[in-house]
Amino acid sequence: MFRKIIAAALVAATATPAFACNRPGMDDLYRAVIVGGERSYSEPVPIAFPDFSYVDESGTRRTLADHAGKALIVTFWHPDCAGCKIDLPRLDSHLENAPGIDPDQFVQISIETLNEGPRNRSVDLAEVKDYLDGKGYDAVKGNYDPDNALFNASCLVATPSHLMIDSDGKVTDVLFGPLRWSEPPFADIARNYLANF
Repeated sequence: MFRKIIAAALVAATATPAFACNRPGMDDLYRAVIVGGERSYSEPVPIAFPDFSYVDESGTRRTLADHAGKALIVTFWHPDCAGCKIDLPRLDSHLENAPGIDPDQFVQISIETLNEGPRNRSVDLAEVKDYLDGKGYDAVKGNYDPDNALFNASCLVATPSHLMIDSDGKVTDVLFGPLRWSEPPFADIARNYLANF
């Protein structure tokens, strides 16, 4: 029953976006992975990250090329996303308390429009900042993806989603849903990835 509910929510998320997946069929593959109960997908061959910009907390346009030479974990989220309400507190705590990590290797980007059936809603940059301030998050950044351009070009279909990007700027893995950021084995896997890829 739960898988049927998730499948229905994902079908509701298939409205034609202004910016589309640049790899035909990958959005359908990601849907199938999620509906099948999987939490991750490893790219058989690492792929270049789409060359789209996002807006940082100050309103400045940036790209992930600004982080060139570093491995990254990029989290896409939305203030109304149910899974994000689990993921973001864990991530904020991890970024504040985990020893020996570089917070600049973790990039959080709120999408503009959530397309998950009854929770469809758009937010602007100010609402993203207000949401984070209201929750008292100190480490999660209020970056913003206007028109879901970066999210859609990455072929992602649900939030939270996390891209693991190597130091060459290529996506190697996609993770779906809330993560246990500070708990083994994920904490050790992430630390090793960010240090060595």
